[in-house]
Amino acid sequence: MSLPARALRSSLTRTAHRRPASVPAVTPLLQSFARISSTSRRPRRESQAATARATVTSDNLSSFQSTYTPPPPPPLSTSSTDHQSLKAHFDLPYPMSLTPSPSSSSSNAGGLFLLPPLTTPESLRPLTDRTLVLASAIVERICNAPNDPSGTELRLVVKNLDRLSDVLCGVIDLCELVRNVHPNDVWVEECERTYEILCSFMNELNTSRGLYESLLKAVSTPFANNPLSPAELKVAQTFLADFERSGIQLPPDVRARFVTLSDSLLSLGRTFLSFASSGPSPRPPIEISEPERLLTGLGSQFIDSLPRKRRGGAALVVPGSWEAQMIGRYAREGEARRLVYVGGMRKDEERIDVLEAMLKERAELADVLGKETWADVVLTDKMAKTPQNVLGFLNSLAQHHRPSAAADIATLQRVKATAVTGNYFDPDNANTAHLPRLHAWDREFYAEKYMATLAPNSSLASITPYFSTGTAMAGLSKIFSNLYGISFKPVSVSPGEVWHSSVRRLDVVDENEGTIGVIYCDLFSRAGKPPSAAHYTVRCSRRVDDDDTAGDGLPEGWDERYGLGLDVTGDQLKGREGRYQLPIVVLTTDFGSVEDARPALLGWNDLETLFHEMGHAIHSMIGRTEFHNVSGTRCATDFVELPSILMEHFVSSPSVLSSFATHYATGEPLPVPLIQAHLSLNQSLSALETHGQISMAILDQKYHSIRHSEPLDSTQIWHELQKEIGVIEPVEGTAWQTQFGHLYGYGATYYSYLFDRAIAGKVWSTLFAPTDGRGAVSGSIGSAGVRELSRDGGEMLKEKVLKWGGGRDPWEMVGDVVGGEEGDRVAKGDERAMGLVGGWMIK
Repeated sequence: MSLPARALRSSLTRTAHRRPASVPAVTPLLQSFARISSTSRRPRRESQAATARATVTSDNLSSFQSTYTPPPPPPLSTSSTDHQSLKAHFDLPYPMSLTPSPSSSSSNAGGLFLLPPLTTPESLRPLTDRTLVLASAIVERICNAPNDPSGTELRLVVKNLDRLSDVLCGVIDLCELVRNVHPNDVWVEECERTYEILCSFMNELNTSRGLYESLLKAVSTPFANNPLSPAELKVAQTFLADFERSGIQLPPDVRARFVTLSDSLLSLGRTFLSFASSGPSPRPPIEISEPERLLTGLGSQFIDSLPRKRRGGAALVVPGSWEAQMIGRYAREGEARRLVYVGGMRKDEERIDVLEAMLKERAELADVLGKETWADVVLTDKMAKTPQNVLGFLNSLAQHHRPSAAADIATLQRVKATAVTGNYFDPDNANTAHLPRLHAWDREFYAEKYMATLAPNSSLASITPYFSTGTAMAGLSKIFSNLYGISFKPVSVSPGEVWHSSVRRLDVVDENEGTIGVIYCDLFSRAGKPPSAAHYTVRCSRRVDDDDTAGDGLPEGWDERYGLGLDVTGDQLKGREGRYQLPIVVLTTDFGSVEDARPALLGWNDLETLFHEMGHAIHSMIGRTEFHNVSGTRCATDFVELPSILMEHFVSSPSVLSSFATHYATGEPLPVPLIQAHLSLNQSLSALETHGQISMAILDQKYHSIRHSEPLDSTQIWHELQKEIGVIEPVEGTAWQTQFGHLYGYGATYYSYLFDRAIAGKVWSTLFAPTDGRGAVSGSIGSAGVRELSRDGGEMLKEKVLKWGGGRDPWEMVGDVVGGEEGDRVAKGDERAMGLVGGWMIK
């Protein structure tokens, strides 16, 4: 769900997902209606410290660039398994010359995603109007269904509710993408307008008594000759729960207050996100006096590049900029690092006011709904179920991990002591009493020094030449082919199909069913593009051949003349009954650029990010249910990250990486010892990173556990939490929490990353981790394809988890994978099951 991170829209909408601590987006209540799994952004380690961008270059990279000659364009090819074609599709600085796919998604003419109504930004206004007309007709039809004496309309209520959700999401999800990535301001403005209009419309539908009562009657009617299927009942139950969570049983004036608060939260959330990403209201520049002295270690070229307050005066640094991050990581003088840290996180009352207004309005909305806190509202349909369960899980993790995190801090203190005094401090000496204090602004600097002691003759960059973007994409295709029988086919784009010339298209091909979906890859950097990684669902799977559009009451021929432009005719898939609307997803990252001299090369964090987001994309492709509302990533927030985090295990497997990685210039295979050395380096100080994620998840719970009548000081809560469980003292005068973008889209559910990390680890050890001769999980390296890329494991994961989307209880799906007595206990989804998951994380 990309989740920039998740979105708090209205109930009628769903969400977004991204890597931990990045950018979410919208308000969740009738999460069934328009389950916008649009953005699923991998929490890009929302660190409490200013972290430099992971753009690393090796010392000898320039020599490779100077000798590398890009290959000529490949011959025309439609083979989805052609490794070289995939490599060229992403590594060449121009789109491949391939014949467009014959899939239905390519059969229409013009417009974004080949949708005819989207040829210009001005086309969005009539599209918005037509969407409202069609959605209103479906709403009226559902509300009137109980009046049909034949019972036919009542039997169609669940189907029509799901279709209503799809009609709205078809436009809103697309606007969510375009407003985040399109370089044209007019497109962005028009998408913002459409987005707001349709979200407000959905907020009203969340409190529609007519829709609720029709659905309630439909699920209570036996339909003796044609009962509701288990899938329909699951969809209906999800809708009913969302209606009730939206206060459907409240008096009309209270329901009106719900709509008002929901609309206000939408606006507050977007403002908070813009602040968290350093949008409007820029912070004043940081002044660094005597830059030649304070910025020692960064080089004269860097120092000279900084603007000055006046000639020869203080250097000016923009908070949060690349320059600020470089100073925090490499400046030898602690005062320079302190200035940058405090300047980037200083208390900004405007930003704090927006955050606290959002938290207070959520608490008020919870009160309107008869709940104690916002966390009580949000967690009702999640795996964790209650705030108490979440805090029990997080507190046990904090208690377990804090000593290890403190040990990491002690390691950095020793590095600092050695640097300050020139004397060597034994890392095995447990006595830390006489070590210097490690300040928050010291963390990144001494972590860099510590890493250098572990790998004095190499760096993380030494692995990047083996991972061009094309090599990584071809490797992913190979992995998915081994696991699921699914591969990628590079396809050229038509004029107007994408929003920028650097966007590449992949058709996803199943060995049995044919083309099952489309992934658009917006992977490369450009001016004005958000740097965060995300997975956007533009269109979900849904069965469409059994739609009864004739009953909507619109004039004859209306669909053909004024339809949304989506491919409502669907595709016939081999081995499946009916026709299906195929999913369309977009992956966005910030991987540098493809140049004439070389392809875009991926650092380790880039590679992890790509695998993570592709985990969401494949979930969208495999989870092609009959109903839009439970398709793909439209599932519980604390379950949706499981497939993406599981992919991070594959990227951490030396045998998997060595099965496809080759040097972009020489073709040399990636040496396994180099991967092992890199993984060992990458795992250093991991306890500190994990404890930081635990702290942020607890903070999220604390903020969303306030009651409507309680005072709120978000800075005090953050500082007190750091003093209670943190391992670095908070800095007075700072307010880091205003940069915690996930507080919006992941409000009360940020624990999901840790929770799903625990489950993913268990799934990995059960299905894929290398084993010794007796079947026990082994730390040794196996041969890729023997177990890590096991088709048996892939098929089990696909059949028991991925293909269901949100259509089954996630506890039962996890229990099915784990198996045995432990699986039976987990499948119950009670407090004991939560404890078992916590135990997996600790192990």
